[in-house]
Amino acid sequence: MTNFDERLTLAKTILRELSRAPLSRTTLDKRVTREIGTHASCEGMFCYLIQKGCIQKSGQKKRDPYCITEKGRKLLEGLP
Repeated sequence: MTNFDERLTLAKTILRELSRAPLSRTTLDKRVTREIGTHASCEGMFCYLIQKGCIQKSGQKKRDPYCITEKGRKLLEGLP
């Protein structure tokens, strides 16, 4: 598997988990690292998806969970 394929798989895993239900950052990290990747790779992809508007915080409080956006749903549908 190439580095690009690994990143696509990581993005798909993060988006898939958030499409099921909003999750805290810690819970999401545990689920994704258990399935694929390391904390560092998950953190990088998580920040990238926030920056691109694919995921967002569901509220203003510090501990509010993250959820997938419409843009993130479209990206998830388009990923192999």
